[in-house]
Amino acid sequence: MSLTKILAKILTISLAILTFVIALISIFHADWIKLAILWIKDLIEHIGEWNYLIAFLSALIESLPVIGTVLPGMNIMILVGGFFGREHLPGVISLAIIGAMMGNYIGYWLGARYGHDFIEEYGDWFWIGKTEARILENQTKKNGPWYVILGKFNNFTRAFVPFIAWSGGMNEKKFWLYNTLWSILWACTIIGIGIFFAKNYEIILDNLEKIMLAIIVCFALYTYFFRREQFKDYMKAKEEEIREKIEKKEQKQKEKSSSL
Repeated sequence: MSLTKILAKILTISLAILTFVIALISIFHADWIKLAILWIKDLIEHIGEWNYLIAFLSALIESLPVIGTVLPGMNIMILVGGFFGREHLPGVISLAIIGAMMGNYIGYWLGARYGHDFIEEYGDWFWIGKTEARILENQTKKNGPWYVILGKFNNFTRAFVPFIAWSGGMNEKKFWLYNTLWSILWACTIIGIGIFFAKNYEIILDNLEKIMLAIIVCFALYTYFFRREQFKDYMKAKEEEIREKIEKKEQKQKEKSSSL
């Protein structure tokens, strides 16, 4: 296994563990989260105008392929937007829009040059196999503007839709149009959520278990009643993909053994 793949695997496992730990702390020790938020609030107020740079970089980095799925750019934007942006709204929103547009276009440019090869070689380490790549490409072709714009609000799609958009047949002019609309809508919405969160985070954390349970139930019901067939098709295609990979791996091992 190459060094790049080893690092990608370590990064993916570390992210999964970190996400799980944060979820447990949020549910069972919400008071720890409150203390962390108070510390972050004081830090944001202390660094002052440096928050403009943080807003720009957060919006840019969280839009990049691979990196955007690892770094919590949207979470940082919510906190900066809530505790700093409510008093400096025009500047923070403007820089967030510019950062998001630049990050998205970098992703599109990288996808046009390295998309297929990267997904083929390293996609599995970031939960993107051939099945997921095909779904992203098909959805980009079928629901281009809406998939690009609304995909910004999902941790997975916001980082990889620009990367996949070129192979999905979206030309550069269309992408720039959707990218602009996408970035404006995302920046305004996320900073608005941040302002709401900053005012009500104690109430939100006190009811976090109920909120998370409600989200899980709503997602399960939506999948069952509206996306059941699509989910079955996905699972069938994913099983086939995994079977093919196992067969290829076994074939390589046989060839390696026979050559010794």
